[in-house]
Amino acid sequence: MATEIRLPDVGEGVADVTINRWRVNVGDAVNAGDVILEVATDKVDTEIQAPASGVLLKINFRAGELAPVDGVMGYIGQAGESIGEAVIAPPAPASPTTTSASSATPAVAESASVKATPVAKRVAADKGVDLTSVAGTGPGGQITKQDVLAYSTAPVNAPSALPGDLADTPSLAVRRAAADHNINLREIAGERPLSALTKYDVLSAAASRAAGKPVRVEPEYGKGEGRGARGEVVASPTPTPVQAPSAPVSPAPVAPKPASTPTPAQLKPGEELVKLSRMRAAVARNTAQSLFTAPHVTTMWDVDMSAVLQHRATHKKEFAVAGVNLTITAYFVEAIVAGLKAVPTANATWTDDGVIIKRYYNIGMATALPMDPYGIGGLIVPVIKNAGELNLLGIARAVNELAERARKNELKPEDLADGTFTLSNYGTSGSRFQTPIIVQPQVGILGVGAVEKRAVVVSAGHPLEPNVGDALLFKPMTTLGFSYDHRVLDGATADAFCAAVKKHLEGYAA
Repeated sequence: MATEIRLPDVGEGVADVTINRWRVNVGDAVNAGDVILEVATDKVDTEIQAPASGVLLKINFRAGELAPVDGVMGYIGQAGESIGEAVIAPPAPASPTTTSASSATPAVAESASVKATPVAKRVAADKGVDLTSVAGTGPGGQITKQDVLAYSTAPVNAPSALPGDLADTPSLAVRRAAADHNINLREIAGERPLSALTKYDVLSAAASRAAGKPVRVEPEYGKGEGRGARGEVVASPTPTPVQAPSAPVSPAPVAPKPASTPTPAQLKPGEELVKLSRMRAAVARNTAQSLFTAPHVTTMWDVDMSAVLQHRATHKKEFAVAGVNLTITAYFVEAIVAGLKAVPTANATWTDDGVIIKRYYNIGMATALPMDPYGIGGLIVPVIKNAGELNLLGIARAVNELAERARKNELKPEDLADGTFTLSNYGTSGSRFQTPIIVQPQVGILGVGAVEKRAVVVSAGHPLEPNVGDALLFKPMTTLGFSYDHRVLDGATADAFCAAVKKHLEGYAA
């Protein structure tokens, strides 16, 4: 019996991967443990090993295609063994908000039984494409992703050609996204029919609102767009799905038509549209999602780093003998663990049923990646697992190892998974203070500014009233910026966490 080729755990929140390349062809002999496939997520590339020895019988997803993380990539078996034409992959589990088959519209119910690849079904759902209207070109008439994309970019009938109010009905995916993010579809549609909106129009509008900008549609690259003559992103026409709305759309004032992505003719002299990398698109998507998921509040605390710097100077050579570079980052990670133990709700996850307190401490380190020639960089967050069980030497060693593997692009998906709290040391680039964005589903992120000498008033008498005990000293100071989810933490509890971090950092003895 043929053995399925499946993906290992590629990290929390990852729904699909991109097939980079197959290292073997159909018909090639492989041994168990051989690397046969390379896939990529938004953050890292992963090598997939053969689960058994035999012959590669079938490939379900080709290079460049998206594959669901729970899908079957291919099959290994004995030479001549027969594999059915249909791609075998378990259906995606239904979410609580998914419409049941009994209550689905006829078009949706029929689409569920259409012979299509998992990727084709997901792309169709995203773009609001009725699979019953798409002709399949795959084996046995199976609908592929390319079939759906070709259908979605083909000219469609004018809305007036559709009967009744169905001409202005948004797709099910669009309605769900609008309900999730409280978006008025009529407002973002402008002069366009509601049926022309995509899910990514809704997400873009939500991101604009969260950033304090006018709500406008900015299509996300690769999601319902085509390419212009210069390679720039231009919006593609969207098919009009024939679906009955789950609820009537309330009339609203028609907003001005939003500006579309510029065409080559619209770009001004000296302007260039740069294609987003997978990582940049992921950073944009995740940070925008976090901002309109959790109510962010940031508290600022100044910390005297004299004790830390003195301790580091005293023990740096000792750590070097053990092969470890003692960085200031290790002190911050240790102090964060002390703060999380003092305020357990800072190490938690929000749910509608309650707050999940975590008694283990996996501390992520937000790490900036080198910028490209345009000044566009990336961000990756490797995680120090079980930091609460490590002493300063163990934490420093973990910091060194993860930083080195990040520089060499050798991080694995498990290195980025299961973080419970995040440290963002933006002070390494000279910044004094920022307001970091929470990494979901965590409830807090601690930002650390540059350590610099500042004039500090030290008093031997009353802390506020002038007295002869006052002195002006120059001390190495840093400013902490703690952003927290106000659904879980209040000002008092957030400040209690920062006070515990400050106490730990200022309490080192040489």
